[in-house]
Amino acid sequence: MSQSQEKMLTVKQVADRMSVDERTVRAWIQKGELKAVNIGGRLRPEYRIRPDDLEEFIKGRETDGN
Repeated sequence: MSQSQEKMLTVKQVADRMSVDERTVRAWIQKGELKAVNIGGRLRPEYRIRPDDLEEFIKGRETDGN
């Protein structure tokens, strides 16, 4: 499936997958740590996250256990 065809995730779906609050996901987006597309507007942002971008975010936070 090409990136343009894959189903994008909502902030809630990402929060559920990561076991964090939706506010945490929004903070990651606002800090530029997690890529997202704003399908809302400036006054009422509504974000969608590509699954590949979520995977990249997760890989960037992996540790070696030390």
